[in-house]
Amino acid sequence: MRFSNQNIQTAPWRWMLPVLLIAAFLGAQGLNADAIWIDELTSIGHAGGLTGPFSPVDVLESVRDISPKHAPLFFELTAGWAALVGWHHAALRVLPLFFGVIALAWVYRIGKDFAGWRVGLWASLFLGLNVFWLEYWHEIRMYSLQFMLIMALLWHYLHVTQTRSAVGWHHWLGLILTAALSLYTQPFSIFVLAAIGIYHLFFVPRDQRWLQTVCAFLAAGLLYIPWLPVTAVGLAAKFDTFGEMALEEAAAVFMRLLTNGSEFLMLIPLAAAAVQMRHRRYWRRVKPFWLLAVLILALLLLTNEIIGLIPLRRARYFLISWGLWALVIGSGLAWIRRWWLAAAIMLIYLGSGFALRDAEDYAGYQGTISVVDSYPPLAEYVTALRGKTSPHDYVVGFTDTNFVNRIGKREHGLSTADYYMERLLGIDGAFIPTNYSAERLEVDIPAKLDNHPYLLFTYNPQQKPQIFDLTRAIIERGYQPCSIVLEEPRLFARRYVYRALTCDREYQPIRYDNGIAVVDRFADWMPQRDAVRVATGWEVEDKRLLDEYNVSLQIHTAEGQNTGRQEDRHLYDDILKWYVAELPTDGLPPGDYRVMVIVYDRATNRKVSGADLTSGESGTMMPITVFSIKE
Repeated sequence: MRFSNQNIQTAPWRWMLPVLLIAAFLGAQGLNADAIWIDELTSIGHAGGLTGPFSPVDVLESVRDISPKHAPLFFELTAGWAALVGWHHAALRVLPLFFGVIALAWVYRIGKDFAGWRVGLWASLFLGLNVFWLEYWHEIRMYSLQFMLIMALLWHYLHVTQTRSAVGWHHWLGLILTAALSLYTQPFSIFVLAAIGIYHLFFVPRDQRWLQTVCAFLAAGLLYIPWLPVTAVGLAAKFDTFGEMALEEAAAVFMRLLTNGSEFLMLIPLAAAAVQMRHRRYWRRVKPFWLLAVLILALLLLTNEIIGLIPLRRARYFLISWGLWALVIGSGLAWIRRWWLAAAIMLIYLGSGFALRDAEDYAGYQGTISVVDSYPPLAEYVTALRGKTSPHDYVVGFTDTNFVNRIGKREHGLSTADYYMERLLGIDGAFIPTNYSAERLEVDIPAKLDNHPYLLFTYNPQQKPQIFDLTRAIIERGYQPCSIVLEEPRLFARRYVYRALTCDREYQPIRYDNGIAVVDRFADWMPQRDAVRVATGWEVEDKRLLDEYNVSLQIHTAEGQNTGRQEDRHLYDDILKWYVAELPTDGLPPGDYRVMVIVYDRATNRKVSGADLTSGESGTMMPITVFSIKE
């Protein structure tokens, strides 16, 4: 039996505005939190923020090839949002915050339209004060978008099946699109659709609307068919059972997170809601909330018990049922006759949430996000150093965990440190783990610095790590200290340059006719090693040039004859930004020599003309340095 919306008391939206403002304030607290963690880095990578910019097709291909367990909608929206606001993490996090606020509004709308405005208001307040749910309002992940679409889907479904209100084409279109788009956001939405299917089969009268609704969901399934093979590949991959939870533990984790750690307190509104089931009018209104909430949770727990679908660190998968559980609890709070008692329950619930967030094991529910506490203050580095760096500086700092240097998805090829340094600050950087042994530092530091002649050595002068003195000593073997770039209580930065250079040396760029540029070049003759160490910094305007041109470094006599001491490399052979080579000089007779750089077409061997932007010299063979071999 359906009921009419006209019989449900309505109230102005003004009662909902404080709830939205409070939730938005709490959710926005982490927008500029330091730092991006590995899952957010994956989102940025799929949207083109690491190796892009990406076109919509590029985003599809990235998700398909790298993360087939995911779906592309959130990454497409993130790419579009970044095109408007840029790639700073705080700006990117505004998007999931927006989706979270709209999701909360949908929860209110469902409660108001199908059970009364008080149910919607209390349900929204309950959800808006849930600390675990609010974590995903400021993460560059798809979960708030998924939640929003699921709530919109439920409203459309209940509107067409539970009311006598007129159903227009836009309601059917809304039902089809929200069902399909929820899958295109996160394939996990299938559990919601499966629960709706069971509910629709057993608890909805089989009339014309029943059949039309089935057809609408079939249409949504057809819309998802193009991505279904990708999802099938993702599901075929081995499940990550790290931290796998048994049935009892999974249920306990669900209750702990849903109730902000106040499981016994929430028994009061749940009991109030259960008691009201004896009233047919009440039961008719809230039956979909109860049954769908139980069905989704049961499907999740059953699937987890069979295949270990929800590891401990991915407790966020339970979120897809929380909107309905919030409506169930909201209905109980609405039936508590003393409003101040319901308000007191919410205050205790909020305080319990803050306590839960401070618990030692809380971060374990979110995955590896806890490791970011050991990252260096990357956002502070970006803010403090912006405008004080040169284009070819290379930041060297310290980190308490090497995870900050870990590459996210292999094909995107950048770490969290790379994102902050390269994408936001515009320069490269490396962070040295403070737990490295002296032996490892002797190997790791030279390897990191070998291709970078200009360094910014940064650290917190109030908290120097134990490896500080050794690190500085290793750096100063090959580099000389220059000017202090930044001197603040918690952040110090000094510029170092390679010892073959001087602190006040100007860059010596070459611009080639085809758009390739040498931003700087120099060489250091090392008689004790019978070699010339050559360093060149490269930029290209178009990535296609990497496959078309080669670079040759050659030693010529004073008369311009090639001595045969040379090294040729393809541009795509990882020579950007800096390419360092050693050309042997053993066996060369005494005399004057020049080191030359040549860019040539790989297919035709035609040399490309270039111009020295410092001296004005031009030609196809540009000098890097001169040196003499004595008798």
